[in-house]
Amino acid sequence: MDPTQKKRKAFPSASDLLSVFGVYFAATILFNLLGGLLSKVGMESLGLRTFSVYVLAFLTTIGYGVLLWRLRTGSSQRILHLGLKKCSPSLLLWGILTVLATTLTLEPLLDLLPPRWIEWLSSQMQLGGWMMVTTVVAAPILEEILFRGIIQGSLTRRYGAWRGILIASALFGIIHGIPQQILNAFFIGVILGFIYERTGALLPVILIHGFNNALSYSMWLLSNEKIVWTRDMIDNDTLYAIIYGVAALLFLLGWGVMIRSWRRTPVPSPQPTDTASAIPVQKTQDSPSNS
Repeated sequence: MDPTQKKRKAFPSASDLLSVFGVYFAATILFNLLGGLLSKVGMESLGLRTFSVYVLAFLTTIGYGVLLWRLRTGSSQRILHLGLKKCSPSLLLWGILTVLATTLTLEPLLDLLPPRWIEWLSSQMQLGGWMMVTTVVAAPILEEILFRGIIQGSLTRRYGAWRGILIASALFGIIHGIPQQILNAFFIGVILGFIYERTGALLPVILIHGFNNALSYSMWLLSNEKIVWTRDMIDNDTLYAIIYGVAALLFLLGWGVMIRSWRRTPVPSPQPTDTASAIPVQKTQDSPSNS
């Protein structure tokens, strides 16, 4: 197969990504319409309907993404890996601290954006226990499967590690829709993407994502069901300056670890995704080891 044909069969192309997002938005609209019909026949819980629409839309998109990947690549291999053995406590701790430090460091910038979107998000979170389940359980699992497991994994194989991480993180941010969340989710997506690339496992990024969402939800509850910045919760200027300084230091250290890691470790070249043309090279006694 010539290189042009091989590139054409690589997944995902721009049109592939657009189709995945098209399926997501179409599924969201469809299930919202069905939810509206159910409300007229006695399903009164708006929280349950919101949870159901979210889960069904993501499951539909994930199913489509896996199917499209198989059709494009012709591969029958497993695309998603939970990775129970790769969930090290030190990695989880580093990821949690870096995510929290990043969120806190970005707060002054996020506070400059229009507040009406945050007010809308806060009103959505007031839909009861189903929104807690959506935020803390469903979102970390389904979003990581789609954006890290399917999208980033495929982009990395085609374009290389850093390009895959950055593109997937940008898409991860865009899907959140609210300006404050778009920016914050992008940076968090890069951290989660780095961990996923290093481990090839979904469980670590699901746990870190879930912890971050659980903490945000808890802060919302403690703030009388309002989304507020850390500065609004700390009256003492000196104490806030100390907390922000520590967060900024952890932010620099955490992102420094990522940058240094990529500089020291050679980034693998993009691998062909057309399995018919991807011929594995077996090591012999005369070939050097790539350890």
